[in-house]
Parts: sequence; C-alpha cells; structure tokens
Amino acid sequence: MSEAKRIVVVDDDPNLGLIVSVLFKNFNYEIISLFTGAELLDYVHGNKPDLILLDLKLPDSNGFELCKKLRDNPYISDVPIIIVSGVAEVDSRVDLIETGADDYISKPFDVRELRARVNRIMKRKKIDISLNPLTSLPGSPAIEEFARKKMVSNSNFGFAYIDADNFKAYNDVYGYAKGDEVIKYIAKICIQNAKKISPSDYFVGHIGGDDFVLISDPSKTENIVKEIIKNFDSTIKDFYSEEDQKNGFIKTLDRQNNMRTFPIMTLSIALVIPSKPTHYAKIIENAFEIKRYLKTFKDKKESFYHRDRRINE
Repeated sequence: MSEAKRIVVVDDDPNLGLIVSVLFKNFNYEIISLFTGAELLDYVHGNKPDLILLDLKLPDSNGFELCKKLRDNPYISDVPIIIVSGVAEVDSRVDLIETGADDYISKPFDVRELRARVNRIMKRKKIDISLNPLTSLPGSPAIEEFARKKMVSNSNFGFAYIDADNFKAYNDVYGYAKGDEVIKYIAKICIQNAKKISPSDYFVGHIGGDDFVLISDPSKTENIVKEIIKNFDSTIKDFYSEEDQKNGFIKTLDRQNNMRTFPIMTLSIALVIPSKPTHYAKIIENAFEIKRYLKTFKDKKESFYHRDRRINE
C-alpha cells in the first residue's frame, strides 16, 4: 500500500477531527487533529501535511492571518487549505481566497460534500506536481497514468517519443534562456498539430529536458508526427544567428571536451503503435530501442521518425 496522505484538522471542536477520521478511514489517509493556531504553526515547522482543514475561528488565532502565515512559509506554501467555518459572508470568502485558501465549506456541511472537495483538491494537487514547470505539460507520472487508463479501457493508441538532436550543444552556445525558448516551441508545435489533426483524442506530455511524448488516435499519430517534423524543420533556424544559419552548424565542445561542429537542431521521433497495448513498460522499451537507433545518425540535417512495425503489446 502507498504511504498514507496526511490531513491536518485544526478546530477547537474535537468532533470535526472524528468526523473526518470516519469519512476517510477507508481511503488511506492519516488524520491529525489540532486545536489551536499555535499547535498548527508548531506542527508545520517540521512536518508537511498533504492538506489542511482549518477552522476560521480558533481560540488563539485569526483564521485570515493564520492562512496568510501558512502561505508565506515556503516549506508548506503549496499545501492545499480548505477553510471550514460557520462564517458564510461573501466578503469573508473573498478575503480567504486572497489570503491563499483553496476552498471553503460552511458549517453545518454535508459530509459527502466535504469528502468530494477533499478528493478533488488532492487529485488536482497530484496533477499540478506532475506538471513540468517550464512548459506546464504533464510529466512522467501523468503520461504513464494516461496510457494505463487507455489500456484499461481497451483503447488503442499511438505513442510517439520526441527528442531534439544537438540540443545540448545549442544550450552551450546560446545559453539556457534561449534553450528554454526552444523547449517551449517544441511543446507548442506538438500541441498545435495534435489539436489540428486529432482534436478529440490527443495528449502531449513533457518528460523533461528536450524529451516529449505524444499519445493520440492510432490512425492519426503518424500524420501528427509528420506535421511536427515539417513545422520544426521549416522554422528552427529562426532560433540561430544569421551566421550559424548560413553555416548550417555551430561549434562547441563535445562530451569528451573536443571542439567539433554540430548541425542545426533536428528531431528524432520514435513511433510505437501497438496492436493491443497491455504493458506500458513494453511500449517504453520499444520507443527507447528506436530512439537509440535514431541517435546513431550523428550528423543528419533534417528530422525524421521511425515506426515500430512489429506486432507488439
């Protein structure tokens, strides 16, 4: 079983902690009951919960100020906060949102509503953590989860692993800021072409660095890949100086510390379209095998892809 998620309940009424414990006893949550703002601040000094249920009126604290203190603490600034209180005025709700609360539920509340709100926020947090900070695209955990959902529902899909060639050399010459622009541009053309060709069935993820994943309708994935390559090759030179565009290469040290030339960036795309996908690890294995093959073409001057033609799972 995965590690239990910790919910901290802060209310001077011990019944709230008991109610929450009963609500989530079968959902792998650990419930920690605290009764004052001071206890909460002391607890988060060395512990990071997964969610805080905070009563607005505590014997020693103002809920607005307490919420702001939690948000000002960089260690726990990303922890979701749900306010539970009898105060229902609109102005109070607005003030709480401005001080950093993620949600608000009034007493008395329906226990099913509370559970639904907690579950929604926890799911949202999981997705947010997975997002790549540069492109805001889903990362590896979300990519795998999406593929597994497809497999569970017996939905076929095409899987493309997209990698930029000579990106490290570009970063070394032009710097990380320009490199980040290229990464965001790759993300942009992946999304644009997927949306254009398969608007109702596409997923673009960012594993990290210059590595991306496209999952789409198996009958359309190859066409999406072709359009991505076409767009990339026709525009990537715009990210180079006029001199480097004219030369068709840049010069910098390689991984062995030897000076050499590197062609203008291209894309290598491993395309896997399994006939009956049941094992995500097998799809990844096939994609990496193709990627290794594509990387043997050291000085290619245009992007290309290779499709796995084997019948695989």
